[in-house]
Amino acid sequence: MSTEENIVIRTEKLVKSFGENHVLKGFDLELNRGENLVVLGKSGSGKSVLIKCMVGLLYPDSGLVSVFGKEIPKLTQLELDELRTKIGFLFQSSALYDSMTVRENLEFPLRRHWMHKTKDEVNELVMEALKNVGLERAVDLMPSELSGGMRKRIGLARTLILKPEIMLYDEPTTGLDPITGREISNLIVAIQEKYHTSSIIITHDMECAKIVANRIMILIDGFKYTVGTYDELVKSDDPKIKPFFA
Repeated sequence: MSTEENIVIRTEKLVKSFGENHVLKGFDLELNRGENLVVLGKSGSGKSVLIKCMVGLLYPDSGLVSVFGKEIPKLTQLELDELRTKIGFLFQSSALYDSMTVRENLEFPLRRHWMHKTKDEVNELVMEALKNVGLERAVDLMPSELSGGMRKRIGLARTLILKPEIMLYDEPTTGLDPITGREISNLIVAIQEKYHTSSIIITHDMECAKIVANRIMILIDGFKYTVGTYDELVKSDDPKIKPFFA
């Protein structure tokens, strides 16, 4: 059950267009503390646009976007940067720096967010983050030496190094084989359980959704069409819902 104190992200009547392309037309969402919320929608339906609005990478045309009770469009750059330290964002591509080793990739967020740590403290955080994703031995490898699944894991480790309270996953299993995709999905659940993160997972991978979701929200034609558990929605006879679970 949602209560005001329990809601960490809220959008109300969120509208975002790109010229004549009206992507979000009044989208409502509530993310509760400690839950994994999956957002499903067809390609181009606005799922990635939605989470980019939540971290200030895009600004809505109208409507509310609130994180920890703070309205994103009203924040100064300094306030936004501070808030972003509490939000982990795993991009589709993993977004690793190809010219940096795994260690350097993981150290980068600590430097970027002005976290003054000793060399030993930094090393401890790096190794802890790698241990969380099972890749301690990859610490001195280059991204070019990693498989697709390993790159996803390292991208996740880099996000976790700041110990965010909220995680935003943009298609975390895209481009991965089914076994590796399942491993990443199980890792998302393990992170939720270990760190009590509140997460939004954008995906079209129904096995991922089944594994990770506490609730699933379906985005159709720019609006929240429905929300429920996997077990509730998979039984639906609604012709707009059934194709997602076919």
